[in-house]
Amino acid sequence: MLVNATLLIQNIQLLCFTVVFGVLAFQQWGDPTRRWLWYTFLANTVGAILALLSAHLPLWVNYGVNDEMIPLSYAILNVTILFFDHRPKKSGWLSFLILLAALPFFLHWSSIPGHVLSDAFGDFTIALECVITVYLLLGHSEKPTRAPRLLMAGFLVFFVGVEFARAWVAFILHGDPSVTTPTLALVSAVTYIVNVSLLPLAFIWMMHARLEWDLVQQSIVDSLTSVLNRRGLEQALDRELARCRRYDEELTLAMLDLDHFKALNDKYGHSAGDTVLKKIAQLLATRLRETDIVGRFGGEEFVLLLPHTSLLQSQPILDQLCRALRETSGLLSSADVCVTASCGVTSTGQRYSVTADDLLNEADAAMYQ
Repeated sequence: MLVNATLLIQNIQLLCFTVVFGVLAFQQWGDPTRRWLWYTFLANTVGAILALLSAHLPLWVNYGVNDEMIPLSYAILNVTILFFDHRPKKSGWLSFLILLAALPFFLHWSSIPGHVLSDAFGDFTIALECVITVYLLLGHSEKPTRAPRLLMAGFLVFFVGVEFARAWVAFILHGDPSVTTPTLALVSAVTYIVNVSLLPLAFIWMMHARLEWDLVQQSIVDSLTSVLNRRGLEQALDRELARCRRYDEELTLAMLDLDHFKALNDKYGHSAGDTVLKKIAQLLATRLRETDIVGRFGGEEFVLLLPHTSLLQSQPILDQLCRALRETSGLLSSADVCVTASCGVTSTGQRYSVTADDLLNEADAAMYQ
């Protein structure tokens, strides 16, 4: 009775999610993550339809092919994660190989009355698929999606334990997990219901977290040079100033302006100018220390933030940077271009009340000297 009630609730949930994710997939069909996420629930829906038609279907379909539907949904979920993470699809083949290897067993046990072994082997196959899912979720170190990944992985570890326990009862203890172990049957029922709700909602959370992160990055990162834009610089400068005041440290700010850049644009074109800006930004980012911050302030101006650095300590760093700019070749493939820069520098010193605008204005005035 409990199993039947659980299956009914599951089927209603799956039908709702199939409709929702189907709409999302058709709204943006070019997104493979949305498509494959819909296929995940579509496989479950096909299984539910086959179960409803069980009285009119042969045993090999009803208890053979149909037992593959739920493991298939997890295999498709693994492919969905690979698309979401933009990773090679080789790991997905393992999921489908498990399904292919399991099919003969499902077909063999489909004619055995009670179907305990067939159902238990389905639990075992689902557990194997979920082990791959946990590996894929935790095998990606993307910071914005870490929380939903940990949530899904943590629940799936518990879910795998429940599924392996059901297989153990059937194959080792020769019992029926839904009858001979009432506690396990109850835990299984609750776990299945939570599973159908938690996984899709957590995946939506993961998609939203990445979208939100991308939007934030677009608002603070310069689209041309891939370093901080003016807004991002202002946020970073406020953050570094607060840190300097708290720990009584110095912060040096340098404003760097590429010399005669307008003449370069006029001679070689704005496309060439953009290429030079991108390569200069890359050079600045790679030459500075890990704790330093570089951003494009506007046009051909860059701002460098050097935390824990006094005005005197910054001089050799900036001298090396300007020398590297002068000696850099290959900025343009079509012409031999040499770029120099003027640099204005200021520091917080012992001024605890100095503001971000004060530092920017001082560096700007020093640069024009």
